[in-house]
Amino acid sequence: MKNTKLTLASFLVCISLFAAALTACGTKEDTANVNASSTEATQTSDTVNEPTEATVDPQTGTDSMIATSGELKTALEGKDEAKVKELTKKIEEEWLSFENDVKTKLPDQYVNVEKYLNTFIAGGKQTELEFDVLMTLNDSLLPALQTLSDTLKSGEGAVNKDSLEQSAEIQAATKEYAKYVQAQGDELVTGLEALLKEIKGGDLKKSQDQYVKARYPYERIEPIIELFAELDGTMDARVDDFASADDENFTGYHRLEHFLFVKKETKGAVKYAERLLEDGKKMREEIAAMQIDPTLFVTGVGELMEEAQSSKITGEEERWSKATLPVVRANVEGAEKIFELLRAELKKKDAALEEKIDKNLKAVLKQIDDYSPNGVFTPFDQLSQTQQMDLKNKLEALAVPLVKLPGTLGQ
Repeated sequence: MKNTKLTLASFLVCISLFAAALTACGTKEDTANVNASSTEATQTSDTVNEPTEATVDPQTGTDSMIATSGELKTALEGKDEAKVKELTKKIEEEWLSFENDVKTKLPDQYVNVEKYLNTFIAGGKQTELEFDVLMTLNDSLLPALQTLSDTLKSGEGAVNKDSLEQSAEIQAATKEYAKYVQAQGDELVTGLEALLKEIKGGDLKKSQDQYVKARYPYERIEPIIELFAELDGTMDARVDDFASADDENFTGYHRLEHFLFVKKETKGAVKYAERLLEDGKKMREEIAAMQIDPTLFVTGVGELMEEAQSSKITGEEERWSKATLPVVRANVEGAEKIFELLRAELKKKDAALEEKIDKNLKAVLKQIDDYSPNGVFTPFDQLSQTQQMDLKNKLEALAVPLVKLPGTLGQ
């Protein structure tokens, strides 16, 4: 998790889905704030492509969060708004101080905590607090933290980095994944060149269509992209991180999204499309120069599914283009690639898990395709709440077995 900012509308979507199924959704990360955070997972390429060292050991941090969750329960029962906001900030900082260790060692537990914590933090930062919703979220977060604490104590299910790195088969799969990532980097630049061409040509519909196509490669390799936090911030930050949609510092995909889908103009978008292409080329260079190790490769499935099932599904990222289905599909395709490269090894260790992931993966992709007749996606706000909930449930049904993959292979 990175620092979070949600619009009220997005938070309300989370509340709605939560109320419908007592599951929670998360938020898009505030990349700009992440850059300023010394505790965040990502680093720029001129340092090291490894997560930042945790400042607190996971066991101590988790137990501290359990205590804070208890304090939150008391504050929520008393409807003490100031205390709830103070404790929301505290529990967020506690998680940031050790989450990276959990992400790489226990990706299933990481996703389980994030799906409740992200929404709670977003809700705890709202001007007017929804005490009942926050109470429900906190009640769901507490057992997730307790399970994490118990797992840390037992050591069961943790990813064994040495085991992954010593496997010749996984080493070979990692090399293939590196080729895939580089190919996506090339596709990213090609897509952004086409986007700039359409915007310069002044055809709004073609520009809107190409905007969506240019999102795919970025979303397929998001766990790799996010290692380059500064570029990620300039290319994919949300308007929530800036004074307004007209803030000159607001750049990247979503600045273009605002021009093309809100202002419905291309002329003013040209210089931002040129900047995005320039940043895309830098990203391709960074990707080509990096070394992907087996742990980073294998644990990437957890981050992709966390993105898809808890963040993208709220619709907040593509709030203007309504292109939620394509970006969710791209996240799933990225996870599918990792699975396909590892499924032979997974089948040797746990054939039932391999079969379940395959079945649930096909179900998710079919659901998205059903909502995209003839290859044309349905705007997310035109899906009924039941349809949105069905998709979220299928994503969660896929995420649950998929995040067990790293621990199973790294035994």
